[in-house]
Amino acid sequence: MMGLKNSFVKKSVFLAVFAGGMFFLAGCWDRIEVNDLAIVTATGIDKSEDGQVELSLEIFIPKSMGGGSEGGGTAGGGGKETTMITYHKGSNLADALSKLQAEIPRKVFWGSCKIFIFGEAVARDGIQEHVDFLLRHPQPRERAFIFVSRGKAKKVLDTKDTLERYSAEALRKVSSSKHGLSVTLQDLDKMLTSRDQNVVLPYLKIEEKSDGKQAQYAVFDGTVLFKEDRMAGTIPKSTTRGLLWIKDKLKDYTVTFELEEEKGNISIFPVKTKVDITPRIQNGEWKVIVDITTEGTVVENGTKLDLDNGESERKVKKAYSDRVEGRIRQAIEEAQDHGLDVVEYGRAFHRKYPQQWKKVKDRWEEVFPEVKTEFHIKASIRRQGYINDPIKAKEEK
Repeated sequence: MMGLKNSFVKKSVFLAVFAGGMFFLAGCWDRIEVNDLAIVTATGIDKSEDGQVELSLEIFIPKSMGGGSEGGGTAGGGGKETTMITYHKGSNLADALSKLQAEIPRKVFWGSCKIFIFGEAVARDGIQEHVDFLLRHPQPRERAFIFVSRGKAKKVLDTKDTLERYSAEALRKVSSSKHGLSVTLQDLDKMLTSRDQNVVLPYLKIEEKSDGKQAQYAVFDGTVLFKEDRMAGTIPKSTTRGLLWIKDKLKDYTVTFELEEEKGNISIFPVKTKVDITPRIQNGEWKVIVDITTEGTVVENGTKLDLDNGESERKVKKAYSDRVEGRIRQAIEEAQDHGLDVVEYGRAFHRKYPQQWKKVKDRWEEVFPEVKTEFHIKASIRRQGYINDPIKAKEEK
């Protein structure tokens, strides 16, 4: 009897372990298959005419990747559409998303969303509430890029880019090009939660070109300045480059300028740049010393100047330095006109002069416009190449 009892116990334990194993092999009971997901590639957030929040989603179309003679196709190439745009209004983002979800047979999935665009009207009303929702939601990626659009964000999503298959990919590459500000959801969160709340976002506009065929592009149109979480103003694209210079974030940009008493332009590609900002308080005057060391390559010389000549080279270096200083000074003056310290002078003073900073931090908006800026720029030109004589000079020989 004892043997039978032990045998029964062993069989019971085996069956329990086997059943438990089968439970784990069965997978997650609440798992959602990829075929049941509506994969969002870009999101637009607008303010509707009746004051509600309008949520627009660019959703990937899975069947567009199937075989066949039509191919994947781009929007401008006459092939199959790769994405679709759907939208809905609500009292807030959560409400709009809930209503939108009720009309879509698949579960909305934000895990692959690369782009979030705030329409201009939303940006003027304030973006904090919307950012809070995106950060609390488990799906949106913190590395997704954030933009503000001139006009409605939905219109940017509707743009059919000629080169890329869908809007999100075109905007991702625009942001990665470093020709304007590049801000992620994580960056925006840090800006909004920092003490100074110096929020800046890239500004987009739709550019249309007609050359036999109508073409549309979403391009940088400068930078949006925020006071706390509300849009307070903008600075143009040219001034944005000065802002990128002082933040040491300007990439792949060519500086083109004219020289006094010389016909034609010279274009220089900055190969290496270093920017140092040193705050100084002396005799009650608040000042920032901006030291810039930059090396550039001459990519085009439309003048008669021979850069092997020492005097000509000095002229070009001086003009190059003046151009860089002019762009940066313009960005600083624009920021000071708005009373918004997007150049982060306050942070520099806080680190070096913590006691003096405590006395002015609550009225920094008044102090910042009075801060002086002194430039020390050291420019050099390297790798002039094998063809040093400009073509115009050769023609006259």
